[in-house]
Amino acid sequence: MGLYFYIRGEKMARLLILGNGIAAVSAAEAFRQHDSSTPITIVSEEPHYAYYRLRLSKYLGENPSEEDMLIHQPGWYAENGIEVLLDRKAVSIDTVRCKVTLDDGSDIGYSSLLIATGSSPFKPPVPGCELKGVFSIRTLDDVKNLYKYSKERNTGVVIGGGVLGLEAAWSLAKKGKKIYVVEGNPYILSKQLDEQASEILKSLGEKAGIEFLLSNRLERVLGDTEARGIVLRDGRELKVDFVILSTGVKPNTGLLEGSGIAVARGIIVDEFMRTNLEGVYAAGDVAEYRGQVHGIWPMAREQGKTAGLNLAGIKTQYNEVVPSNYIKVFETEIFSAGDLCKAGDAEAEILDFSPEENIYRKIFFKGNRAVGVILLGDVKAGTRMARGIKSGRHLPDSLLKNTTFDEIIEKMEE
Repeated sequence: MGLYFYIRGEKMARLLILGNGIAAVSAAEAFRQHDSSTPITIVSEEPHYAYYRLRLSKYLGENPSEEDMLIHQPGWYAENGIEVLLDRKAVSIDTVRCKVTLDDGSDIGYSSLLIATGSSPFKPPVPGCELKGVFSIRTLDDVKNLYKYSKERNTGVVIGGGVLGLEAAWSLAKKGKKIYVVEGNPYILSKQLDEQASEILKSLGEKAGIEFLLSNRLERVLGDTEARGIVLRDGRELKVDFVILSTGVKPNTGLLEGSGIAVARGIIVDEFMRTNLEGVYAAGDVAEYRGQVHGIWPMAREQGKTAGLNLAGIKTQYNEVVPSNYIKVFETEIFSAGDLCKAGDAEAEILDFSPEENIYRKIFFKGNRAVGVILLGDVKAGTRMARGIKSGRHLPDSLLKNTTFDEIIEKMEE
C-alpha cells in the first residue's frame, strides 16, 4: 500500500472507509477476498449498519425494521475483522499526516483511505422548508420519522416527479393518503422516459388517485411551526399536512476542504477509483468519473468493488455500468437505460406500442448501434438490452429499416 501511520513509533496499516453505503460495503467485501489481515475501519454517520437504501421508498407510510433492511448482519463485520464506528461523522482529512478527525474530536490514522460518503438531499431555497412536517427521504430514520408524523395525517405533496418522488407518492397513496406530485418539467420521469411513455404512466397514476401538477414549482411552504400547505409558482395554494422534497442530491464533499483532494462536482477519480493523492480512493455517489456523478446503486456497487480490489493490490479497471433505472409504480414496471437521445439526436428508433395493454418499448440508435431503451409495462428485455447497449454492436441498415423490437434484441445478442 505504500503509506503507513504510526502509533508510538510503530508502523501500522489500516484501510479506513468513510461512509457505510453499498460502495463502502462492496469495497470491504472485495478487499477482504484478497487481504485477510489488514484491519478495516468503517465510519458511519448513521446509527445503523449498511442497509439496502433502494428499499426505503417502498416502506414509506410504514415503520420498517432495521434488521429486514441490512446488507449484512452485525456479526459479519466481526467475522471479517471489520470495525464499524456507528453514529460518527468524519469532519476533516489530513492527507499529510494520514489521519481523519471525527465529530467527537478523535483522530483515526490510515495507510489507505476510501471516501464513500455518498450524497445528501438537495433542499431548494424556498421559505418554509425548515418547518416541521417537511421531509427529505434519504435514510432509514427519515422513513421512520415520516411514518410517525404522517400516520394520523391524510394529505401530502411530493415535490419532484422523478424516480424517488414517484415511488414515495405511490407508497403513500397505497396507504390511503391523498397525494399531489409537483414537477417542474412538462412530464414526469423526464430523465427516464420520453413524453409519450410518461403520459401513459401519468394516466395510470391518476387512476390510482394521485394528482399531478406539471410545469410548476414550489414557491413557499405555509405554516407557523408546522407545514399547513404550499404555494406554487402559478399562485395556486394547496392545503397539505406534510411535504416530501424529492429534488435531487448533492455529493457529500464538505469534509475535503483543505485536504488537497481534487473535487469538481464530486471527487475526481480515474478508472481505478484513485483520486489525485496516493493511497486515497473514492467511490459511489461522492465520486466523479469522466465528468459524471450518477448516484445510481449499480454504479456505486461496481465502483466500490473496483476500489476494494485496487486497495488490496489487485489492479482492476472500473467496468463501467450502463446508467439504468428500474421502478415499479401504479402496478407498472418501468426500465430505462443508456442515452435516451433527449436532444433529438437519435438516428433511428424502433417502437413497440400496445395502448390497450399499456406496453411501450422503444430503442434508440446512433451510428447503427443501440444507445438507449425505454421499457414500460413489459421489462423482460431489460437485462438483455443493457448488455446489448454496452456491447456497442453495429447493426446493418437493412435490419433497422425492416424489423421488430423482439428481432432487434435477438440480433444484438448473436
